[in-house]
Amino acid sequence: MAGEAERASGPTVGTCVFVIGMHRSGTSAVTGMLTRLGVEAPAEDDLVPATAFNERGHFESKNLMRFDNDVLRLLGGTWSAPPPLVPGWERQPALEGLRHDAPAAFAATFPTRPMAWKDPRNCLLLPFWRSLVPPPMAAVLVYRDGMEVAKSLRTRNDITLTHGLALWERYVRTSCADLVGLPTLVTGYARMLDDPAAWGRTLTGFLADVGVAVDPGRADAAVASLDAGLRHERTTTDRPAGIGGSQHDVLAVLQGLDGAHARWSPPDLGVEPEWVEDVLALRREYEVLRRQYRSVESSRVFRLVKAWWKMRGPARSPISEERG
Repeated sequence: MAGEAERASGPTVGTCVFVIGMHRSGTSAVTGMLTRLGVEAPAEDDLVPATAFNERGHFESKNLMRFDNDVLRLLGGTWSAPPPLVPGWERQPALEGLRHDAPAAFAATFPTRPMAWKDPRNCLLLPFWRSLVPPPMAAVLVYRDGMEVAKSLRTRNDITLTHGLALWERYVRTSCADLVGLPTLVTGYARMLDDPAAWGRTLTGFLADVGVAVDPGRADAAVASLDAGLRHERTTTDRPAGIGGSQHDVLAVLQGLDGAHARWSPPDLGVEPEWVEDVLALRREYEVLRRQYRSVESSRVFRLVKAWWKMRGPARSPISEERG
């Protein structure tokens, strides 16, 4: 899925390392380690602040996150209700304004390279950015058990497990398809935390292969940042209760692909289950209605009616009036 930016000629200043992975899959831990190795991250005042769910930071650009949200909105979705996308979607006329603004937004966030860009929304939007960001590019694809992700999303965002699993399916399948041709390091969140030192060596070796030199003096501190205590949700069997056959099969394929790939070739993950789009379509409808309600709620007429109703006092029950 090479775009004009990838085919561009001329000198480059360093590699753009995409950290690709579903929400709650360990992308923050990976990006944090990259930055500790000396790979550039967004400026401090542009970083999404740490929260109780990411105590060590998200390592995400607020500006580019808002930009990605705008792209998804124009496509008819959100991060939690992604739209179905067909090949070539990134060249829709509706996106022309954002395509025009995107290179400047990217350059403002990452004025120097090599750099690491983490935003889970890029699992969905990679074709857009691959057509606009100057090469060279590489990716670290981080995956995690679907049920662990769904449980973590339920805790953080109060969404159902079914919704969380549908998101996992859409994000993981889309990212695997859209990384085609890129140098890609595949890593499981659990394996990364089980042996941080070994994974650190794998990461630095991959970075060297894609032209990213890191400071070896920072390696020990970077590895120490991978704390197994960061993993709050765990599955306890080979086939956890509640996980569907599809998620289990996709996870098994990804586990078999762990390691570095000089040129990513998308694996055969089968067809996305029909229920995934059913769940996400319902979520999109819900979010549209919620935005409409909030718009009405913030209107002047609504506020005036609400104020009048409060001044009027408690309404008398028709039954009480009849019995009075």
